[in-house]
Amino acid sequence: MSKRKTQAALLALALFFSASPARPQSVKLKVAYPTTVGSMGVVWVTKEAALFEKHGLNVEMIYIAGSSKIVQAMLAKEIPISEIAIPAVIQANLAGADLVMLAGPNHRPGQKLMVKPEIKSREGLKGKKLGVTRFGTSDDFLLRYILTQWGIQPDREVALIQMGGSQEVLAGLSSRAIDGGMISSPLNLRALKLGFEMLVDLSAIGVDYQGAGVVTTRSYVREHPDVVRRYLKAYVEGLHRFKTDRDFSLKVLAKYSRIGERDMLEETYNHYAVKVMPRAPYPTMKGIRLVLDEIGARSPKAREI
Repeated sequence: MSKRKTQAALLALALFFSASPARPQSVKLKVAYPTTVGSMGVVWVTKEAALFEKHGLNVEMIYIAGSSKIVQAMLAKEIPISEIAIPAVIQANLAGADLVMLAGPNHRPGQKLMVKPEIKSREGLKGKKLGVTRFGTSDDFLLRYILTQWGIQPDREVALIQMGGSQEVLAGLSSRAIDGGMISSPLNLRALKLGFEMLVDLSAIGVDYQGAGVVTTRSYVREHPDVVRRYLKAYVEGLHRFKTDRDFSLKVLAKYSRIGERDMLEETYNHYAVKVMPRAPYPTMKGIRLVLDEIGARSPKAREI
């Protein structure tokens, strides 16, 4: 991404935060999220803290397993705003979509590759079945990325299986339908309690990666600039609340992740709110470039961006 495009994107984001009416008219808005792990913490907290309502938005939160499914709903104009990661955005745009990420506080991958205890090394993955939520999602992209880094060919030496959602990946591990899977906090902690091993923690390998963030279409921004501005104001306040109000955030994480164990919730909060997310939700250009480079290895169009 050129320096000029980067500056233009940051300028556009800044303009969204200019003054808006003191008493905004309430607008109904459907917002989709693709997973029940901690990377969704900001949008959940923003909703539960009534910050959307503060800015005149009546937000209906909709869970749709997998970013690729959400993209389909957005292109059909069923969902105007979502919380998805950059691989789905880029791949949709390469196919002609007009998606744009306006904010992105997830700058490190939270996924862990959890495997059966008998798999002791990366070489032990060959011939095995590994679960992801859906093809085209962060789980899928990052698993393919790490396998390639290890010299293992996805789809040839290892079978990648679509499971649906993060809970379904965990269920597939539990039932032994798959030999391993990509799971994020807090579900990876549940997998550990079930006896599975962590083969790699992607957050610990020093990779800049643009995870989940606020995504809409350029046409929606043009047609509803005030709604987008209000949404981003609420979102920034939600990020601050997530990072500074531990007790409230733990309750919200428990509600949406359906995890009740305090230790698992604490670990999830520490990873995302303390370690991963910055104070300002600007997307990471290095993280976006990583995705462009990897997709560019398979799609010449991505090299032109």
